[in-house]
Amino acid sequence: MQTLDLHGEKYEAVQQKVHSFVYNNELPVRIITGKSSEMRKVVVDTVNLLGYYSHYERLINEGSLIITEQEF
Repeated sequence: MQTLDLHGEKYEAVQQKVHSFVYNNELPVRIITGKSSEMRKVVVDTVNLLGYYSHYERLINEGSLIITEQEF
């Protein structure tokens, strides 16, 4: 599974990075947001705008999201 690690990225650049990453890779993909709730919100909002779905990779790991075409 392809992975995008957003550690150290500025919030302003995240939307474009997520958009490009999702469109240029076969879903599902993993996006690592880290513990920042603001980073996670930017990613989830961007994924929703693209018409895709996100869920935590594991319930105990909120810092990694899986992006899919269908809701789980």
